[in-house]
Amino acid sequence: MNSELKDLEKLYLGKLINRIITLRKEQGISQEKLATESEIARSLMRGYERKERNISWANLIRIIKFGFNMSVEEFFSEGFDRELAKPKKKNK
Repeated sequence: MNSELKDLEKLYLGKLINRIITLRKEQGISQEKLATESEIARSLMRGYERKERNISWANLIRIIKFGFNMSVEEFFSEGFDRELAKPKKKNK
């Protein structure tokens, strides 16, 4: 895997985790409660928030649907990707 792709993956993983942390704090939910509601081990949740672990799609869905009680669309709304979108190159 080239380094540009690895950098992009790291960037998006960071944005994903930051979104989880922001929502958790906005909703006044402890890390332990979010883990419990999502049926995820607290140590795993802690690893996600410290950016020490990669989050699986299944666990992300658990966090969104059961922990935050929101839709996937809602979670990824509010310009999640807007500032990272690269302009398309024009063909000459």
